Amino acid sequence: MEVWTIQKLLDWLIAQFEKNKITNPKQNAETIISHVLKVKRLDIYLQPEKEISDVQLNTILEITSRRKKYEPLQYILGETEFYGYKIIVNKRVLIPRPETELLVEKIINEEKKASSMLEIGTGSGAIVIALAKNLDNIKIDAIDILKDVLKIAEQNAKLNNVEINFFQSDIFENVTDKYDLIISNPPYISQTDYEELPVEIKDFEPKSALQAMNNGLYFYNEILKYAKEYLTESGKIYFEIGYDQAEKITEMAMKNGFSDIQGFKDLNGFDRIVRIIN
Repeated sequence: MEVWTIQKLLDWLIAQFEKNKITNPKQNAETIISHVLKVKRLDIYLQPEKEISDVQLNTILEITSRRKKYEPLQYILGETEFYGYKIIVNKRVLIPRPETELLVEKIINEEKKASSMLEIGTGSGAIVIALAKNLDNIKIDAIDILKDVLKIAEQNAKLNNVEINFFQSDIFENVTDKYDLIISNPPYISQTDYEELPVEIKDFEPKSALQAMNNGLYFYNEILKYAKEYLTESGKIYFEIGYDQAEKITEMAMKNGFSDIQGFKDLNGFDRIVRIIN
């Protein structure tokens, strides 16, 4: 019987993913091996001659078969990492993006005195969980329109040992309090841009968490129309936005009575965050 070592398997996986034009083939291969062997990615290179058991090999081959068909690795494994925290994901929730960590970082650095926060469209709960782990003495409410999605967010809060009040609401429908912070990373992709998305996003991730009406601006407009009723004096809104939406969202905010509006770019120089102060 053929003997498979970590190094041999790593090389084979990378070649398979390259052949099938999977993005980041090396990272995919490392993640699969480390997940199945229950080791850190660094450990793969510290013990390259370690043999893989038949059970481990079969599991890796099953995962690889699915990944070669462009199914996101995070869904196959049932988990991902966001801001250093483990987050359970499945096809009902959007996979948290590394670029969204910029929003988390911004709020952690600037809002240490905030005492209350509402997240609109929490999905997996990744954003508020990272914030709850890094902000002290803050009451956090997080809403989503879908109850089955909220169950996943609740699982993730329990997994990461944080207290967050999750409840079902269509934007502000069931919200009654006022908050120092309202944050949202809503669906913001236009129908035109949605059609151009890669297969592994368009065919697997929930469309309702990605695409929005009004050229991707629908949810920003709906939030800004009513936000003043739910913000404390000098309360702030933080949005993650699309690369070409800062100007339109600024106009919407001004139309709804806000004047202190500032945008922030990501590491690639694209508009990524808008902060709006009441």
